[in-house]
Amino acid sequence: MIHRKTTLILGAGASAPFGFPTGYELLRRVIAWADVNPGQTNPNLFSEFDRTQINEFREALEKSGKISVDSFLERRPEFIRIGKRAMAMALIQCEHQPHLFKRDGKSWYEYLFNQLDTQFDDFNQNQLSVLTFNYDRSLEHFLFTALKNASGKSENECAKKLESIPIIHLHGDLGALPYTINSPMRPYNSEITQVALNIATSRMKIIHEGIANEPQFAQAHNILSESEIICFLGFGYHRLNMERLGFKATKNGQRIDYPKASEKIIGSTYGLTHAESDQIDSHYGLNLKYAFDRNRYCAPFEVFQYLRETGVLH
Repeated sequence: MIHRKTTLILGAGASAPFGFPTGYELLRRVIAWADVNPGQTNPNLFSEFDRTQINEFREALEKSGKISVDSFLERRPEFIRIGKRAMAMALIQCEHQPHLFKRDGKSWYEYLFNQLDTQFDDFNQNQLSVLTFNYDRSLEHFLFTALKNASGKSENECAKKLESIPIIHLHGDLGALPYTINSPMRPYNSEITQVALNIATSRMKIIHEGIANEPQFAQAHNILSESEIICFLGFGYHRLNMERLGFKATKNGQRIDYPKASEKIIGSTYGLTHAESDQIDSHYGLNLKYAFDRNRYCAPFEVFQYLRETGVLH
């Protein structure tokens, strides 16, 4: 069981081990999608966009110099509708349940679930919250499926227990999962249909749309203000994302944003140089340590190994 108030903040690297693209890889996939006729296999899915519109979107995205589709759409709101639809299609195709239960001994979802493990009646006593910038629902689907099969309890009972672990999608998601009370609902699967794309795009948010003022960010700030441990996983530490989470530059070396966490604000650093990590540390007063020799592990296992080495979930 997790006894201390712990908040995980997830970036795209946290979902990568389960078959989802990083932000940059998603951008590459969207460009590749727009390079061909997206409607050639099923014209109805993209019937609202003609070839000229798709070409304009692809060329602007490819030559934008941006490293994610989201950051591009934030500056080019005229492409939000087509951009969301392209991202939704790419991400829905990755929703394969077998990817979540590979049993390779290096799944951080599996590791997290076992740190939450306790008697079923006490499961809701776990002090965990999750803030994610990802659209995919892989973590909550894994936790629900694992809890249901490990306990033998009903779907309703498991859903009720999981309500105690808030998983807040700051940029929206690909649809509410069937066991939740939210809507519109979409099962966890990779089927691409008009309905699936409509549901996903209706729930995805782009910052340009005023999302930073929406309730989920206020909820995130409240959670972080009460957290004793804050841990970034698979995160890029982009300035705007840090600011929207409420993290401020330190003043005379003292935290002025989330003092309850004090020195227990840590994060994984895969893909960052030592200089980049040091700059983030000094600016925000974080504690981004190299918990292990990064050359010994490949990217898909980085989060799993980081959690083990730091013991943040103990």
